[in-house]
Amino acid sequence: MSADRAITETNLHPLPEPPPRKWFRSRHRLTKAREFQRVFEARMSSRQGPLTVFVHANGLDHPRLGLSVGKRVGPAVRRNAVKRRIREAFRLLQHELPRGFDVVVTAREHPEPGMDAYRSWLREGAKQAARRWERRAGGADDG
Repeated sequence: MSADRAITETNLHPLPEPPPRKWFRSRHRLTKAREFQRVFEARMSSRQGPLTVFVHANGLDHPRLGLSVGKRVGPAVRRNAVKRRIREAFRLLQHELPRGFDVVVTAREHPEPGMDAYRSWLREGAKQAARRWERRAGGADDG
C-alpha cells in the first residue's frame, strides 16, 4: 500500500453490529423447586394454544426458562420432544422476550405443531403475561 493511500476515517465503513448470541446456558434455566414455586405462586399467566406461560420478575437482565410438561401430554418420547421444541423456541426468542422475568411454560396435550407455532405461542404468552405483571406492579405502587 502506498503512503498516499493511507486509511482515513472517510473511507472506513463501520462494521454492522453482530446479531446477539443465541445460547441456552444454565443461567437461562430455572432449576430449583423454589424458583418454580415462586413463579407459580405469583399467578401471573397467559394461555396461548396448548401452552400456559407463567411469569415472575427475577431482577436479572435476561429471561430464564422453566418447563413443566406432564404425563398427559404423552409418553416420555413425546414429552421430551415438546420440551426440546419449547427450549429451542426460547433460545431463538430470548432477545425478544421481556427482560428480567422468569418464565415457566406448562403444556397440555396437543397435536404435533411446527416450530413456528411454538415460537409464536411462547412470544405472545410471555409478552402478555409480562404486561399483566407490569400493570399489577404499577397498580401496587399507586395504593
